[in-house]
Amino acid sequence: MPDPGGARPSALSVPSAFRGEVAAFVIVFAILVALVGIAPRAFHPATRVPASGVTLHGMVVRVVDQHEQQTERGLQRTRTLEVAVDGKVVPIEETTTAGEVALVPPQPGDAVLVEHTTAPTGGEIYYITDQGRSRTLWIFGALFVALVLFVGRWYGVRSLLGLAVTYLILMRFIVPGVLSGYSPLVISLIGGVGIMASTLALAHGIDRKSSAAIGGTALALVLIVALSQAAIVAAKLTGLVGNDEASTVFVLFGGAIDARGLLLSGILIGALGALDDVTMTQASAVFELHDANPSLQPRGLYERGMRIGRDHIASIVNTLVLAYAGASMPLLVILASQTEGLGTLLNREFLASEIVRTLVGSIGIVAAVPLTTAIAAMFAGGQAPVAAVLPPPAPATPDE
Repeated sequence: MPDPGGARPSALSVPSAFRGEVAAFVIVFAILVALVGIAPRAFHPATRVPASGVTLHGMVVRVVDQHEQQTERGLQRTRTLEVAVDGKVVPIEETTTAGEVALVPPQPGDAVLVEHTTAPTGGEIYYITDQGRSRTLWIFGALFVALVLFVGRWYGVRSLLGLAVTYLILMRFIVPGVLSGYSPLVISLIGGVGIMASTLALAHGIDRKSSAAIGGTALALVLIVALSQAAIVAAKLTGLVGNDEASTVFVLFGGAIDARGLLLSGILIGALGALDDVTMTQASAVFELHDANPSLQPRGLYERGMRIGRDHIASIVNTLVLAYAGASMPLLVILASQTEGLGTLLNREFLASEIVRTLVGSIGIVAAVPLTTAIAAMFAGGQAPVAAVLPPPAPATPDE
């Protein structure tokens, strides 16, 4: 006899979920075709900086000799190494002086990067430029992937696909677009929306919940762009002072790349990851509230969702500030050693840029909470209760 109290599969739920999955992959595919396949055709090839030589991968075989001597610049250490590179073993001498920036001294068995150049007299010159770190990076990368798959399972697979899409859009659309001279703001905004829509669609499919998260994220991104533009203009930030990387880009490309736009682009991309987390969490909370009490109207859903959102705000703002502080730890050390007062230091562009980056990103993330909650409350409040779409239970029949 059929169990009248058992679970009743919905005739609509499976096809609806399947359609959502298909729609998610179609949207991601369309975004990749547009941003990674078609758009780069309008970009001109990036101007590459000519290298002084050829960089090769080598391995230290042994330390032949090492000695120290006192010089006018301080204690100088000279080491002669034998390095296996390009199918042969070559002697390489490296000299370091105490107090100067230098590599961790390579030891036998260490992988190294070796620069190979030709001397004016025709001889070959080899010198070590950096440590080889590929093996370590691959190990930790594999550990990361394994943990994501073990804990997340199918959702872990989808999140890794989202990560791959993010990489493609960054390296095939945003970076080439900026190098081609297009506005970093416009390129980053388009790429950011593409990343946001792709990652949310892959991780959660396309339904009312993920649509609410996408809508809240998009509105927050627009707010961040507007506030960033206003802050950069009002504070008269150049994007160059105290930023060695931006200054290098500016010099290499003869000022063709807008440094202010790069600063704004960094603010936008930096806040995007936290936005995805905040908006999806809020949308999920609102829909869970609706599932627990289908009679709740949008206003009631919004009020209850905001109670959860306020708790989320308290933690996510601190998380964002700590993330920026961690990335700027050398800057904090420099500030602690200065004799200038805090009021004077705040006017320095290298510090003001970081403050603007943190404040604007935090404002956008905080604003995303009520925006996403409101959208999710409207979507969930207009959703029919589950019981309304389930077929009626089959009548019980007496056992034969």
